[in-house]
Amino acid sequence: MGKLFKMPIEPIILGELPLVLPEFFVFMTMIQEAESEGPTGLQCVGEVIRKRTKNRIFSDGSFVSTVLYPYQFSGWNTKDPNRIRVAKMRLDDDVVLEAIRAWKRSKFSNLTLGATHYLNPRLVNPLPSWASPSNHVIDIGNHSFYIER
Repeated sequence: MGKLFKMPIEPIILGELPLVLPEFFVFMTMIQEAESEGPTGLQCVGEVIRKRTKNRIFSDGSFVSTVLYPYQFSGWNTKDPNRIRVAKMRLDDDVVLEAIRAWKRSKFSNLTLGATHYLNPRLVNPLPSWASPSNHVIDIGNHSFYIER
């Protein structure tokens, strides 16, 4: 049993209902958005989530509101097939454990140079207005990162 937090990873049961850590939504978002990008890609998405939360960009200042704000992270869109797949994951699944490690690393990293937005330019057409060359800061893997100015 791993202890990445101060509690075991087994679910907490209240009556018949398991309780979910608020960060679970963050881990699931990171997986939806960057599972194919490996540990660095997961960490980069973690950085963007942290930056948006801190600056209250489409957020009330909580991580959960940041990742669940409508149309900000495509994995939570109604028709995204990954939404149900990741919701069924357990905290001890290998990819979830990797997302947790990436989330912890993202607290002290700046691989994205302060980016608040990202996309995969091969999958998004037309590009949103914030994805202008003047806002572009770095490409990492298949993602392009931006700071909306």
